[in-house]
Amino acid sequence: MKINLSTLLLIIIFTLQSCGEEKQKAIEKKEPQKITELKTDSEEEYITSFCNFAVIVDKDGYVNIREKESANSKIIGKIKSGEAVFIFEDLDTDWLNITFGDDEKSGYIHRSRIKYIKDLEKIASVDSHNYKAIFHLNNIDIDIETDDFDYESNKKYFSETAKEDFIIKKYKDLEMWGTDGTIPKSYYKSITVKIGNQEIEIPKKDIQDLFNPNNDYTECYYDKVNNSIYIHLSNSDGAGSYVALFKIENGVYKGRQVEIPF
Repeated sequence: MKINLSTLLLIIIFTLQSCGEEKQKAIEKKEPQKITELKTDSEEEYITSFCNFAVIVDKDGYVNIREKESANSKIIGKIKSGEAVFIFEDLDTDWLNITFGDDEKSGYIHRSRIKYIKDLEKIASVDSHNYKAIFHLNNIDIDIETDDFDYESNKKYFSETAKEDFIIKKYKDLEMWGTDGTIPKSYYKSITVKIGNQEIEIPKKDIQDLFNPNNDYTECYYDKVNNSIYIHLSNSDGAGSYVALFKIENGVYKGRQVEIPF
């Protein structure tokens, strides 16, 4: 039986198509591969992007705060080495805008006189979920507990006060952080630091006005030079966003600083 060239070519094409279809069916029958999502470098950077707290580092034991961005500008204050400040925005310039003092004045310090908190040794997170965050480094353990806020049981503690052209809602006579005037959804039950056998608890008065915590964005750092522990919070979202920093130095709680990061 004779087969001409055209017929032979058709047979070859048909055979190749059949093989391809069978191969595709075999692939489709296989179990789909599981894809594990890894946190990218940009996502890690985003988490710490609001960690604009820094520690003063100056061999003279203090740094001068200038009224303007110049070494010749008027000195309007001083901050001791080891103290924490909040950098409003880092624009890669030599001079950085900060807040300082109880009345939150604004001024400038030279970049060479600070070290960002996020550049200190990180205390690793070993567990984090909606109601708990645990951190550990050597003999340091930090335990943060949060919970849902029961408004009905606490509504008697809420009040309002007028300030300029707007109303400020208060909780136990304190301005609230993280709510933007709405009812809080969650709160801090406790923040406890253990250093060996010593236990330090952040005072209730310093956490009771901080609402809507986000444990995934909490970070802790250790400053070996000053033997200081820093707990950095980045909470809520939108107009209610805030950042807070707690400091423990030589086993003693030194206080907190709360800022709006924009």
